[in-house]
Amino acid sequence: MRRTRSHWLVALILGSTLAATTVAGAAEIVSAPASSSGHGSRFQQALGLTDVQMNSIRQLFAQQSADRKRLSESLRQAQSELRQLALMGSDPVAIEAKQAEVVKLLGQEVAMRVESLRAIAPILTPDQRAKLAQIEPGAGRRGGQSHQPQGS
Repeated sequence: MRRTRSHWLVALILGSTLAATTVAGAAEIVSAPASSSGHGSRFQQALGLTDVQMNSIRQLFAQQSADRKRLSESLRQAQSELRQLALMGSDPVAIEAKQAEVVKLLGQEVAMRVESLRAIAPILTPDQRAKLAQIEPGAGRRGGQSHQPQGS
């Protein structure tokens, strides 16, 4: 029974992390200022955004920055604590409680990313929204790889 629980724990954490990553890809590209490695300008070019659109999107992400950072730090800390509890053979009740905390934080992270995408949708034209939906998830985190939509 304990082995089955640990398998479910790993599957749940990995599945939640992958879901968060899928939603996050485009949001992370936008949040980088244009001056840092040109991420913003590549994103702007890929979607054909005007300067006004790009500034509106950057402003939106700047407003969410503090909350995003706090949540990210809380999630990293909770995941670290969960790893420690699991590796040290801690009380199953403590592990389950920490697992529930991690799952809750992952859910909040996904909700925040979806909220961000929903907030930028009205800034974009229908064609730009379609292009954004095609951008490979996680593209903003892989240094040096293209930010172009899949299949391009």
